[in-house]
Amino acid sequence: MFFKYISKSIRSFGLLSIFFFAIFSIFGSLFMREIDPDSIFSKFLEYTISFESRFYDYRMRNQLDPKIKSKDISLVMVDDYSLEKIGMWPIPRGLHADLISKLDNYGAKVIAMDVLYPEKSPTCGPNSPDTVLASAFKNFQKNGKRIFLAYTSGTSEEDSLKEVPDEMLNDTVLTQSSSQVEMHAYTIAKYTFPIKQFVETEVGLGSISSYEDLDGNFRQYLMVLNIDTFYFGALGYNAWEAYRGKKQRINIFDDGRGELNIDNHKLEINNRGETKIRYIGGLKNFETASLYDVLSAKKDDPTMIKKFKDKIVFVGSTALGAHDLRASPIDPKMPGVLSHMNVVNMLLTKYFYKPINDSLQYSIILLCVGMVIFFFTQRFGSAFLDFFVIHFIIVATYAADYYYFLPKGYELKLFYCFFCFIASYSWNTFLKFSETSKEKKQIKGTFARYVAPTIVDEMLKDPDKLHVGGFKRDITCLFSDVRDFTSISEGLSASELAHSLNMYMGKMTDIVFETKGTLDKYIGDAIVAFWGAPLEIGNHAQHAVEGAIKMIETLPAINEEFKKLGRPVFNVGVGLNSGECNVGNMGSDRIFSYTALGDNMNLGSRLEGLCKYYGTQILISENTLQRIDQEKIQVRPIDKVIVKGRTTPVQIFEVLHSWHILTNDKEAFNHYLSGWALFQKKNFKGALALFEQILVTYPEDKPSKRLHELCEKYSNQPELADEYFDVTKMTEK
Repeated sequence: MFFKYISKSIRSFGLLSIFFFAIFSIFGSLFMREIDPDSIFSKFLEYTISFESRFYDYRMRNQLDPKIKSKDISLVMVDDYSLEKIGMWPIPRGLHADLISKLDNYGAKVIAMDVLYPEKSPTCGPNSPDTVLASAFKNFQKNGKRIFLAYTSGTSEEDSLKEVPDEMLNDTVLTQSSSQVEMHAYTIAKYTFPIKQFVETEVGLGSISSYEDLDGNFRQYLMVLNIDTFYFGALGYNAWEAYRGKKQRINIFDDGRGELNIDNHKLEINNRGETKIRYIGGLKNFETASLYDVLSAKKDDPTMIKKFKDKIVFVGSTALGAHDLRASPIDPKMPGVLSHMNVVNMLLTKYFYKPINDSLQYSIILLCVGMVIFFFTQRFGSAFLDFFVIHFIIVATYAADYYYFLPKGYELKLFYCFFCFIASYSWNTFLKFSETSKEKKQIKGTFARYVAPTIVDEMLKDPDKLHVGGFKRDITCLFSDVRDFTSISEGLSASELAHSLNMYMGKMTDIVFETKGTLDKYIGDAIVAFWGAPLEIGNHAQHAVEGAIKMIETLPAINEEFKKLGRPVFNVGVGLNSGECNVGNMGSDRIFSYTALGDNMNLGSRLEGLCKYYGTQILISENTLQRIDQEKIQVRPIDKVIVKGRTTPVQIFEVLHSWHILTNDKEAFNHYLSGWALFQKKNFKGALALFEQILVTYPEDKPSKRLHELCEKYSNQPELADEYFDVTKMTEK
C-alpha cells in the first residue's frame, strides 16, 4: 500500500513538473531578450526557444499563402545580371538618378531606397553625381510623391549621432502613451546616415536595422525606433504610411509594448519596437524587375508602367555578392529588402499575427486539455490506451493548429505542448516499466524461495505458462529422504528440529539450483526435484546425478555441524529415474504449484525407498544410466526389481560418491563387478568366492552381503534358481 502511494505521488509530481516546465518555457520565451544573455536561465531558454521557433517555421512554410498579397508593391532588383551589365560597384549615383526619373515616368507613387548613402560621391566633372541625384529626389517629390532613404541604428555612443537631425522631425510617428514608460531606446548610426545634401531634399528617412533571433534567423521587424523619446518609423512602415496618405497613431501601454490599430485590425509591437513578420514568400511572390532592364527600358514602356504605376517601389540588392542576404524562416539566404516588402504587405492586407496573449491563451488551453485527457487516461493503467491517446492528442492538436489557428494568425507554442505530451507519456511509461521491474523482482525474490530461478524467469518472460495444466517433457526426477527421521525428531526440541532441517534443506536445495534443477516440493524431510523442465538444459540426467552426488558428498560437513551442536546426524537415501512426465502448474485456478506427475516420477520415489533396503545412498534406474556419461560417473549394478504398483522389472544401479567404500578400492570394485557377472550366469560358487573377499574387508557393504547370501542359497539349492532368480519383487513401497 505504501509503495503504491509513493508510486502515485512520484507519477503525479513528475507529470506536474513537466506541465509547469512547459508553462514556464512558454512564458519565458516571451521575455528572452530582456534576460541577461549570460545567465543560466537565458542559456536554458535559448535551446527551447530555438526548437520552438524552428518548429513554428516548419509549420508556417507549409502555410505560406501567396494569394494574400498586395498588388501595390514592386521591387527593382540590384541583381547579379544588372551588376554584370553595368560593370561596376558601387553603382554610380548618376544611374540612381536615372532610375528615379524612370520610376517617376512609370508612375511610381512611393520609392523606398534600401540603399545607403553615407558618403559623398567622387566628382570628375562640373556636375556632381550627388547634385544630380538630389535633383532627381526633388523632382520626384514635386507632386506629392515620396522617396525614403535608409539609415541604421547605432551600436555604441561613439558611432552614433549626438542628436536627432531637424530634418527627421517632420516624419515622426504619432504615438499615444498611457504612461511615462517608453520603448527601448535607439540611436542613429552616423556612419550610415545619408549625406546632408540628400537629407535637405526633404526625402523621408527610414531605418533598415533589424536584429536576429537566438538561432540567427530574422523573424522580427524593427517597426518603430525610440530615439531621444521621438518615435521614427522603419523604411517599410514609412513607405506604407506615405502610400496610405495619412498618419497612423501607435498606442504605447504601461509595459512599453505598442499596438497599431489598422481598420480594427490590431498589430502588436513589443517593447523593443518590433513586430513579427508574417511572410507570404520570396522574390517569386512579388512584382520584380532588374535594375538594368528598368534603366534600359523606354520612358513609355507599357510593361514597366504596369509594374510600377501607383505602387510602392522598393530598390534593393538581391545579388549574391552584395552581402545583403539574411537567414529567414522561408529562405536561409533571403535578400534583406524582402523583409520590408513582406511587412508592407502585412500592413496593406492586414495579414499579420494575432496578439501574442491570444496565442498564449490558446496554447495553454490546448496544453491543459491534452494533459487532463492524458492524466485521466493513464489512470486506467493500459499501455495500449496510453499509446493511442497520446498519439491522438498530438495529431488532434497539430490538426487544430494547421487548419484553424495557423491560418488565422495565431502563434501556438506547439513545441512546448508536444514536449509536455511526449515527456509525460515517457515519464509515465518509465514509471510503469520501473514498477513492473520492481514487481518482477519482488515476484522473483518471493518465488525463488520455493522454485528454481529458471522457473521464475520463465514465468516472468512468458506469463501464459502460468495456467493450470501441463505438457509432456523428458526429465530426470530425484527423491531424497532422511532415514529414521521420526526417531531423530523425537529427540529434538521444535526449534532444534527446525534449525537442523532448515540447515540440511538449505544446502540440498542450493545444490539442486546449482545443477540447474527445479525444486518440486518438500514433503516433511523429503526433497522432490527434477531436471529438464521448464527449460531445456541439455543432458538433464547427467546434471541430476551430479546433483545427487554433491548432496551426498555435502552430507558429512552438515553432520559435523550437527555433532558440534550435540544433535543426531542425518543419513540420506536418494533415488533417481528418467523418462517422460507431465510437467506444469497443477492445482486449481487460484492455487497451484509447478510440479511433475507420472509413472516415471513414481518409480523415482520407489527407488528412494529401496535405498534403505539395499543399504545404498544413491540408486538410479537403467533409464537414467543410459543417459549419463559413465566415464565420469562410477556405478555398480544392484538388482532387477519389480516395485510395488508395476509389473515389469527395472534394473537399478548404485552411484558411487567420493567417500563410498568402493570408490578408492579398485580391486574390491572389480571383484564386485566380476561377482555380479558370474551371478547373472548362475555361477554361484565363483561369485560367492568374490563376494566373500569383499566382505572380509568391507563387512558393512550390504549389496555384497545380499548377493553373497543369494549365492549361498542357490549353491545349496540349485533348483531355486529359476528363470527369475535375479529379479526381486517388492510388496511394499
